[in-house]
Amino acid sequence: MKKLVMTLFTAALLGVAIFAGGSEALAMDSKGTIKFKTDANTYTKRATSIVVTGTLARDLDNGFSVIILNNKGKVIARKDILHSIGSRNFRVSFSTKNLPAGKYDVQVGQDWGGRYWSGELKHYITVQH
Repeated sequence: MKKLVMTLFTAALLGVAIFAGGSEALAMDSKGTIKFKTDANTYTKRATSIVVTGTLARDLDNGFSVIILNNKGKVIARKDILHSIGSRNFRVSFSTKNLPAGKYDVQVGQDWGGRYWSGELKHYITVQH
């Protein structure tokens, strides 16, 4: 009985260590009128892309932009996406191949008829190389 309890305790301890240490892999959430998230907080050398998924503020027949900025505010990558009425959900992928190591912000913007909606990450994501 004592051996079974120790085995279960060890398994539970390993499970907590594995999942607690993996918090950097959780998705990074945004703030603003456009809600989105990245697929991770930290991108290691093995990461090939940054995937941004979310929901636009309005289902309009126009485009939107997804921008990656460094921590100094300089635009590093930008994708302008055409969007049709029917779904507010989106998924955009950026390659990490040419991104130097550092901290980055992601912003999503949509406009229509003089109105503007946007969202940005609550915290920087980190690219490690």
